[in-house]
Amino acid sequence: MYITDIDFSDFNPNMLFCVKGTRQTKECSHKHNHMEVAYIMSGKAIFNINGVSYNVEEGDIILINPEQYHYGMPISTEKPSLEFFVGFSNFKFNNMIENTLFLNEYPIIKTTLSSRKRFLDLISDIMEENSLSQTGKDFMLQSYLTQFILLSIREKQQENTTVSENKKSTIGKEIQTYFHEHFAEKISLEQIAKNLYLSPFYISKVFKEEIGETPINYLIKIRLENAKDLLLKKQDLSIKEISSIVGYDDAYHFSKSFKKYYGLSPAEYKKLHIS
Repeated sequence: MYITDIDFSDFNPNMLFCVKGTRQTKECSHKHNHMEVAYIMSGKAIFNINGVSYNVEEGDIILINPEQYHYGMPISTEKPSLEFFVGFSNFKFNNMIENTLFLNEYPIIKTTLSSRKRFLDLISDIMEENSLSQTGKDFMLQSYLTQFILLSIREKQQENTTVSENKKSTIGKEIQTYFHEHFAEKISLEQIAKNLYLSPFYISKVFKEEIGETPINYLIKIRLENAKDLLLKKQDLSIKEISSIVGYDDAYHFSKSFKKYYGLSPAEYKKLHIS
């Protein structure tokens, strides 16, 4: 989603807090009614947002929208991450819900090397100004916060155009891994898309571009290949039991898919290879 213009009557961000610190322990899951943005100043960590975990590292921006349960945890206590958080409200961009940023998209922004000094300088300015009580403090903080938000948005838009191929490859591999680990469960493309903060149409398109077939066909192949192994290795199991183990609710549908894929029904395949 692109932001093409800004209306100053809608964009008047109010900074609620700012904090910088080293992450030593896992925090409790919690949520806010305001927007929160984190910036990883150094090190690596794990952020969980609405039940989905993301590995983050130096230069990453984490978008935590209102009412999203989240928590952070260190990857290594020996090399903890240094993180900056800022909470704010009273803003709206075109095509976005009030007080949110890229709500239904991937919540991690990978910044460019050239922009990181600007972020660190802004963080230093924000923390210093917030610690003082000088004339115009609120206006200065709003100015720095505005720059921080807009720079984040520019990085997001830059990311969409310059590193999309890397991101596509990551998405394809993540879905592949998920299928191999969870093929026996009920799998919904809509739920996967929600976990990735993307649309089902988009992840289906990306998966086909990267892997060479649709997610559904890939999942069917994994299930049937596992079923084929079970037919030969677990001869005491019935066709119905095997169909259930590999993620099919209906044994008839399983048998039909198996025959379409291998040219033989499960019973025929088992008989042919065992005899």
